[in-house]
Amino acid sequence: MTEVKQKINLYLPRFQPERLSKEARELFLSIFATFGFLSVIVIALLLINYASEVEVTEKEKEGALLNSELEEAISKIPNTTPDANLINRIAKEKLSIAKKQKVIAYLYQDTISEGENFTSLVDQLAQQGVKGVWLNKIEVLNKGDDIQLFGYAKTPSQVSKYIEMLGDQNSYKGRSFQQIKIKKSIVGGNEFYISTLSLEELLLLESMEVDQ
Repeated sequence: MTEVKQKINLYLPRFQPERLSKEARELFLSIFATFGFLSVIVIALLLINYASEVEVTEKEKEGALLNSELEEAISKIPNTTPDANLINRIAKEKLSIAKKQKVIAYLYQDTISEGENFTSLVDQLAQQGVKGVWLNKIEVLNKGDDIQLFGYAKTPSQVSKYIEMLGDQNSYKGRSFQQIKIKKSIVGGNEFYISTLSLEELLLLESMEVDQ
């Protein structure tokens, strides 16, 4: 009896395992790629978060150190609060000097006759008991019928009070101040200007001086 031997080639395509389709391979590749990308993002976020926490901690330490240094510096600053009694004495001296100063800066000599005397006008300017008001310029015009005052005051209300009390003086009764101007001074306080002349009268007077 003849023995028959048969060889089988296992490398033939029909003996190979079934391969994935092209679409399936592309799907798996995209899934792996997406997973890898997400992993990189997560790792990056974790690193950024860690770096931020470290930076915040350092900033908090620096802030605490600066606060400590600031408190120490403030504690070393000497007490510079001025003496209230000294301030009051200085204010009283200034008021006393201002009352004694009866300087007439501009006096229209050509309108004053020999028999006219404006001492009472000037004297009564210094007889007001309003604190915080200083005169630095006085003008007597129209033979004493009009007067202009220039000075300084701590507050506008002090100017109003000064005008009110001035009206009670004999030489100023019946006089009406037509112009009252108050503005902030660059050196502190308020500059003021008051005049019994109206603006029109003042402009007319100035034009007459120019013509002369």
